[in-house]
Amino acid sequence: MKKDLKSIILTRQELQIMKVVWNLGSATVKEVCASICQIKPTAYTTILTLMGILEEKGALVHERVGRAYVYKPLLSKRQATKNQVSDVIARFFDNDPEKMIAYLLESEVKNTDQINNIRTMLLRWEGRVLAPEEDIWQAFSQYEARVES
Repeated sequence: MKKDLKSIILTRQELQIMKVVWNLGSATVKEVCASICQIKPTAYTTILTLMGILEEKGALVHERVGRAYVYKPLLSKRQATKNQVSDVIARFFDNDPEKMIAYLLESEVKNTDQINNIRTMLLRWEGRVLAPEEDIWQAFSQYEARVES
């Protein structure tokens, strides 16, 4: 049963798999297993089962290439992020993004560099009722790239 892409919420393991598929563009179970096993040993059959679940959810689709199934993402990283954040805001913060921001500022912001980065983002978007999604996503991607490097 395929879901609407806007309603797909990923588990931790499903997200690990999706990250591999997003990074590779498409992948076989063997390729995903090899990538994930570098971080944590995981059985091939576990990956196979989870990729089947992701396909049932509508996050992945496969095509047969030779003897292998090659999986491609239907759910984009951008949509998955939006889904997860919306779910957290709804479940933990009573659908109030300001409550989430207050929580993040109180408990997750640890140093002045982070505060300065947040201040810069707020100043850039000051005066806008809603920044275009592309600007927000671009800023998130740039921040994510800095954190990963």
